[in-house]
Amino acid sequence: MAKPNPLDQLRSLNEIFARAGSSNAEQAEHARKAIDFYGSEQKNNADCNPSLESGAATLAQLHLGQASTSEVAYCHWHIPGTESTSPLWIRQAIVAEMKKLAGRRSALLLVTGLREAICPEGKRWTNARESQFHRVRDWINELACAWASRESKLQVVIL
Repeated sequence: MAKPNPLDQLRSLNEIFARAGSSNAEQAEHARKAIDFYGSEQKNNADCNPSLESGAATLAQLHLGQASTSEVAYCHWHIPGTESTSPLWIRQAIVAEMKKLAGRRSALLLVTGLREAICPEGKRWTNARESQFHRVRDWINELACAWASRESKLQVVIL
């Protein structure tokens, strides 16, 4: 499986956050141009390594606002590639993230690194891994929905 490009993921997140938050189209366009500029600079500098975690946090703050004043609560869970995708470990992590979002009417849970955790670098993306990815992704969605209150508007994004 090819390693996902963090810049492509940041472009996708920019669009998702722009629609989920209260930002305007101009802010989304400025962020898009900044990501494109960073991508062009990255081609010229081999030492430049974009981080999805820091980029996601910056985009969330831009589009959703400060965590204390935002209408949309935001939480990011990155699954390290070295971690197991066992149900107990995932359940514990999702419950911890959902507790951070508790009490908010609107929330966005971002989960990254699932593909890399299921298929480590250098391994092939097989039908069995594809099936495992879908099974774990569906389970994360179900678990997040089970921990969300009925009145809340929860968005789960898995990259």
